Amino acid sequence: MNKIILASHGELSQGMKQTASMIIGDAGNIFAVSAFRDEDEPIKNQVEELLERIGSQNVYLLTDIFGGSVNNDLLQIQQMNPEIHLLSGMNLPLVISIATQTSELSTEQMEMIVEESRQGLIDCKQLLATNMTIGGDDL
Repeated sequence: MNKIILASHGELSQGMKQTASMIIGDAGNIFAVSAFRDEDEPIKNQVEELLERIGSQNVYLLTDIFGGSVNNDLLQIQQMNPEIHLLSGMNLPLVISIATQTSELSTEQMEMIVEESRQGLIDCKQLLATNMTIGGDDL
């Protein structure tokens, strides 16, 4: 089973985990860590401790923003553990797609999931404007 570690500034990762669990159930394979809250230890330490418990095989480490301090700190972990997949810009479709796979994803599968997650970002105002000019009722 794939293991997902959600890592973010603030409580984004906990909210993402909770929402994913509401949709797909709690299989125990999604974990959330946060940075820069008063009670938190450094995020790198949190992830290293978690990896000691769950192992590093079939681990997908998802961060909130590329180039942010969370992603930069976790790049060091990925470099020390090349079997770990590190993706930035997490969103709910990405989390659900990875969490519902039963085995490690191939490069092609990962590319497809990432592209599908990108396509989930939609400007609804533009979509409605385009749809109205076409004249259709269905989105």
